[in-house]
Amino acid sequence: MKQNYDIIIVGAGMAGLACAQKCSESNQDFLLIEKSDRIGGRVGSLKNDGFVFDIGFQVYNTAYEVTNKLLRNNLDDFLPFLPGAKIISGKNSTIISDPMRNFSKVFHTIFSSAGSFKDKIKILTLKYQLSNYSIDFDENVDMSTVDFLKQYGFSDKIINNFFHPFFSGIFLEDKLDTSSKFFKYVFSNFNKGLAVIPKDGMQEIPDKIFSNARPDFLSNREVIKILPKNNLQLNNGDIISFKKLVLTNESCGLVNQYDIKYNSVTTVYVSTELSFRDSRYIHLFPQDELINNVAFVSSVSPGYAPLNKTLISISIIVKGQQVELEQTIKQKMSAYFGGVSSDYTIEKIMKTKKATINQPSGFFQPKTTALDSIILAGDHVTNGSIEGAVISGIKAYECTVK
Repeated sequence: MKQNYDIIIVGAGMAGLACAQKCSESNQDFLLIEKSDRIGGRVGSLKNDGFVFDIGFQVYNTAYEVTNKLLRNNLDDFLPFLPGAKIISGKNSTIISDPMRNFSKVFHTIFSSAGSFKDKIKILTLKYQLSNYSIDFDENVDMSTVDFLKQYGFSDKIINNFFHPFFSGIFLEDKLDTSSKFFKYVFSNFNKGLAVIPKDGMQEIPDKIFSNARPDFLSNREVIKILPKNNLQLNNGDIISFKKLVLTNESCGLVNQYDIKYNSVTTVYVSTELSFRDSRYIHLFPQDELINNVAFVSSVSPGYAPLNKTLISISIIVKGQQVELEQTIKQKMSAYFGGVSSDYTIEKIMKTKKATINQPSGFFQPKTTALDSIILAGDHVTNGSIEGAVISGIKAYECTVK
């Protein structure tokens, strides 16, 4: 391994990978360092016994134009959920969909009990108003998502039945305290694009970018100190020099520029041989104190499960729940979807402490991203999405070649 590089990138999450691909495309002399044994950061998958377990329920949005370019617009094996959601309250269920994209569900949506007719008109109005939304150009007062929804005139019914469970599952916090600017960004993207998952799991996304980048790469190596005269010390004692250094996410702490709070999630993966109606919708549970959402991931992408099996992702964001989780989940699944508890097998329980960054109102303030020869990147300097991380990585690359 060389002992000096023009550019060193610390962290092979989405920001670091985006920076690496741009460095590769312009033939830069660069090194990518990752402290773990896998790439992708918070985007990834594990595989076992023919199942694909994403690291928490995740989706990619086809409206991510910048990331699409990194993927060379090759989304052929990305498979979509149906737009909208199925809302389950006790024994009752209703579908709320986008009638502009799924006309067959127009009457389901109009007569849905999730909210009033006025609420549905307001959703379409908001969709139109946010069609070209950009956080960077939003000069409106920032507030919490729930305050924005109330100020916009949505009823408590539609907030509680649709907005709260749907966006809590994205933000991974159950109060809708997340910045209204990020809500508008997410809402706009969901209305422009489709929620999709790759055929072989979310790990496919960072893997494709890594393959495009072809970097000099060190895994299981942690940068423990930045030394004088543009040198790095690694956890194995090696010293490497740089001209420009890109620090992503937690590695920004090396220069005391990282104080990010995270939201956590528990994801329970369940398999069954049963089949289900409306299984390409994300299912929401506004009255359930434990379950936020359920996604039949192998109904969308059959590669997530062995033949004749259905893999189901169940997201839990409420903290402090003291229950016999496995048995409780199996009982709830049989109550909501049929069969008996023994029809459902718990395949994996995944607790992700750092699932998404916390973005309260006021989060989107100008942030320091350049310190002499050191550039900072990560979704915490843009916004907490795959696209936000990628954009920050590309901006970091642009700083390195100025």
